[in-house]
Amino acid sequence: MARIRDEVTHQLGTPDSVDNAFDPAQATRFADDLPERLAPEERERLVARARELEPWLQGPFLLGGDLVVGGVWRIDSRWENLGTEIPDLTGLRVLDVGSNAGYDPFMFSLRGAGEVLACEPFEFIEQAHFLESLYKTGVDFRQIGWQELSTEEHGQFDFVHCHGVLYHEVDPVGLILRLYEMTKPGGALVFGSMMLADPLLAELSRFVPRAYFRDDTWWWVPGPVALRTMLESVGFEVDGYFGESGGPAGEFGTINGYFRATRPG
Repeated sequence: MARIRDEVTHQLGTPDSVDNAFDPAQATRFADDLPERLAPEERERLVARARELEPWLQGPFLLGGDLVVGGVWRIDSRWENLGTEIPDLTGLRVLDVGSNAGYDPFMFSLRGAGEVLACEPFEFIEQAHFLESLYKTGVDFRQIGWQELSTEEHGQFDFVHCHGVLYHEVDPVGLILRLYEMTKPGGALVFGSMMLADPLLAELSRFVPRAYFRDDTWWWVPGPVALRTMLESVGFEVDGYFGESGGPAGEFGTINGYFRATRPG
């Protein structure tokens, strides 16, 4: 995690999300059998391991007792909108691309998904494996990127979720096309991304190599109309748009939002 820790410190300072004052009663319980109290030695062990895995961008994650990893991003706040847009997942195959520490896959499992494949190419997968060792949800976390997904090896999925990946990709249309291939005919996609905030630029995409938000992994930032057109160009039928919020401060305005789409059956 050393490389990622340096990058996050460059962008956000030195985040400390472990053993914070977050109210455990406000955190989603991803496992029913998490202990209500932690023995001192077990609490110390969990704190030490969580600190080894810093920085935690996602959160909050309840580890047991009063111990919560807060995270830089409040993913529970994003789920206030996202949760109302997720269809009934009971027994369905779910694919999550860009899982980070696993908050979204854990939520899909909690909502009854029959199988969840969670893909995260970077070292954040270590955080997900640590959490899964506590939660034991059965989510299949793999350290792979979207380029390694194939219908031959992984099959197709009833529901596909991807958030916060596109603007980090040199080939954004290639990403969307792969998600289309991984979605079953009649299946659903929920796709979230950073986008241009200026309505006058809604149909355009901006190329930002090694620039925006002091982050050298940003490449393309599309306007909302441009992103919708990308989704439709590979064959998705876009059903709606939701969850718009402000993006991180940089040299031009951005928003974050979700498109809901289906692959025609």
